[in-house]
Amino acid sequence: MLKLLLAAAAFALAALPAAAQQTSSASGTQPAAKPTAADFAKNMQSVIGQTFEGGITVKSVTAEANTLVFVIGGPSGWRAELTEQTISDAMIGGFCKTSPDFFATGVTMRVDSLDDGGILAGPLANACPAQ
Repeated sequence: MLKLLLAAAAFALAALPAAAQQTSSASGTQPAAKPTAADFAKNMQSVIGQTFEGGITVKSVTAEANTLVFVIGGPSGWRAELTEQTISDAMIGGFCKTSPDFFATGVTMRVDSLDDGGILAGPLANACPAQ
């Protein structure tokens, strides 16, 4: 199941660079302010509804204050052997492999999961998980 979560995270990463791109102004190109969770969430809306191997689906990508919140779901019982920490580490670990400086923006992340109608809130992360 962890492999499935990592695949979902890797796909979702394609939208991340757009939130950190440079902006142009009347005086020329200047670095943009650090992106917020809302910037990342806005640029990642295209991953909502994507279903990956094993039926893992990204249900939503939102921002709560400066926390990027993913809600993922899967087939009935998919979460049975997994803790909220394991799910979080798998998804966030995928981000960290391709965007190791993600948390330098000051954005935190949480991965919530749905199973059989129940939602399980993941832990708040402000750094890449230990490997």
